[in-house]
Amino acid sequence: REGFDLVLRDHAHSQFCFGPDLPDRPTLFEMLAPAHEMRALVTVRHPLDSYLSLLRKRWTQFSPATLPEYARRYHAFLDRHAGIEVLRYEDFLADPQAGMQRICARLDLTYAPEFPDRFAAIRLSGDSGRRGDEIAIRPRRPVPEGLGRLTQSDPAYRDLCARLGYDPAA
Repeated sequence: REGFDLVLRDHAHSQFCFGPDLPDRPTLFEMLAPAHEMRALVTVRHPLDSYLSLLRKRWTQFSPATLPEYARRYHAFLDRHAGIEVLRYEDFLADPQAGMQRICARLDLTYAPEFPDRFAAIRLSGDSGRRGDEIAIRPRRPVPEGLGRLTQSDPAYRDLCARLGYDPAA
């Protein structure tokens, strides 16, 4: 009524990466879509980078806390959000203007070309990523010994990378 846009950010980590099993409960989108006009976009990141982040933050609250189990849960997340457009984090970083235009078009939001100058002042709930005032590609965090070999041999991880268009070794 006041002319604002409501944007809900579903940080689905707790649903798909917490506990011994994948819970059988609806996603935020599944709960709201039947009763509301919804526009949605799924953002993803290279599975190895997101797994390394979980390790660093000690957020591997699933068992076993392995890359193959993480890949299985990531597949489950994607399956539950099938049909929703996917935007890769790395693609956004490579061309933030084009990425933001794509986000705004998909969510029917007004695009503000000056957003790179203002984004540092905006805080999101669930914002657990790296901090900084510049939108830029950052180097990968160190890969623990043994994990690099697993990225070459685990089928669930390799299938996940293929599904998302990532090189499993990159």
